[in-house]
Amino acid sequence: MINFKTVRFRNFGSFGNNDTEINLDKHNFVLVSGNNGHGKSFALLDSITFALFGKPFRKINIPQLTNSVNQKDCMVEVDFFIGKDEYKIRRGLKPKIFEIFKDGKLIDQSAKAKDYQRMLEEQILKMNYKSFTQVVILGSSSFVPFMQLTAADRRSVIEDILDINVFSLMNGILKTRIATLKEEERELGYEISIAKEKIDIQNKHIKKVQDKSQESIKEIQEDIKTIIGEAQEVTTSMSSLKSKIDELKEEILCRDSLSASLSKINKLKDNIDKNIKNTENDIEFYMDNTNCPTCHQNIQDDHRHEMINDKKKKIVEYNEGLSQINLKLETLSDELSVVQSVMSDIAEKEKEHSELNTELSIKKDRIETANKRINSIKSKDTDDTQEKERLKELVKELADLDSVKESNTSQMHDYGIVSGLLKDSGIKSKIIKYYLPIMNRLINKYLGSMDFFAQFHLDENFNETIKSRHRDEFSYMSFSEGEKMRIDLALLLSWREVARLKNSANTNLLILDEVFDSSLDSMGTDEFMKLLYNLGKKVNVFIISHRTDQLSDKFEHTITFEKKNNFSRIIRT
Repeated sequence: MINFKTVRFRNFGSFGNNDTEINLDKHNFVLVSGNNGHGKSFALLDSITFALFGKPFRKINIPQLTNSVNQKDCMVEVDFFIGKDEYKIRRGLKPKIFEIFKDGKLIDQSAKAKDYQRMLEEQILKMNYKSFTQVVILGSSSFVPFMQLTAADRRSVIEDILDINVFSLMNGILKTRIATLKEEERELGYEISIAKEKIDIQNKHIKKVQDKSQESIKEIQEDIKTIIGEAQEVTTSMSSLKSKIDELKEEILCRDSLSASLSKINKLKDNIDKNIKNTENDIEFYMDNTNCPTCHQNIQDDHRHEMINDKKKKIVEYNEGLSQINLKLETLSDELSVVQSVMSDIAEKEKEHSELNTELSIKKDRIETANKRINSIKSKDTDDTQEKERLKELVKELADLDSVKESNTSQMHDYGIVSGLLKDSGIKSKIIKYYLPIMNRLINKYLGSMDFFAQFHLDENFNETIKSRHRDEFSYMSFSEGEKMRIDLALLLSWREVARLKNSANTNLLILDEVFDSSLDSMGTDEFMKLLYNLGKKVNVFIISHRTDQLSDKFEHTITFEKKNNFSRIIRT
């Protein structure tokens, strides 16, 4: 049983930097009051669920849990006992803190936060968030009643309460082991296949060694003959190519002289072009000037006309020479193009010659390798004892692998039996079948105590059937809010009673958030209070309510919250 002692917090929600502490086991019936927004739910619901499970009870974003004024050093601590062991859970924001203490010593935090949380839920609390809220808390907001949970979540809650989720954990471990064993079988099958192949190869090898087959040598020799013939064809092709290359090279012996002639004529053409330009400049000079720009003497017209005529005759001579040069250049260019085409053909044939030479080298290597194989076969000793010993080793390896395979098959068969037991239809189903009548009896007992006279029944899939006195069937959703609340209360008390019987998700703490403010009438309130009184002194009940004037006389202790200057605090206990 978990016995909660205190919850302590600062900079949490609307509470400030000073520690606020609430004793959780000092009084059996505590009324928690205060106006809306003054911190009642933060103090009891959100603080405890945040410390234990890392999330608030209500739908509040995690960053909003830190006090918006101080904006740092948010810390919540919960102290509780399980048997003689004392635990403290510390969880904070800005900075982020998550620590678990047992008997004053910090439990190793080497694991990841997710694994650390799983250890807290599975090994210490023995319940998760859903189970905790079903057994410890009944709220008017952010609370999903058992009857509104999915089938999977209903099963999870019941398994926690009956302390049979260990079978689910075992089933998870078993699935991992089965997956591992299947992987081992796959690898084993691969190894057996390889072992058989090795044995087959070794047998063939021994047969070859024993036969010393000349047929093998003949086959190799035939291969050598074929390769030699191919090599001769390659050699012939290479010789033919070499002749063609030599012929082509003879054709282009004039390449250097053609290039030199082309260069010389190009230079001559450039000189003529330059002379034409200079002569044209001289003609322009005599046409534009009547005086010498150097000596400033007058140039006679006769002299000018004579010079101009002479220059024009030279230009005619230059152009005639230039035409001849251009014809020569065209001829040389055509001849050079033919030479370049021949050179390209030579390069292509030389490349082909090189490839044939490489092919010839490969064939020579093949011939050499084949000859080595022949020598190896001829020189091999007739004694094959070593090879037979190797065969025996391979056969033994295969036998060992077959033995392991047989063992794995047997283990897989056992796993199959255990898997059937650990499935929902196995051991857990037997336990649930045993406890279902007890659960249904308790639920109907508590419903009757609250004047809800209907027969409530949960089946093995946790689907409800509700029958009236007239045997009419109803579902949970067909009832009024007040009737739904009675069913929720009956389920809550039933789960707590079953948890007490199983000593599983059993705790001293019970928190009811505004239950009396919503759907219970005065008669329902009185009946439910009687049920709470019957829970005994081992249960500490906290009722969060606005109906202080109507309920205060029913409680032995009252805690009142108020908000002042944007900070919540306890003003009366």
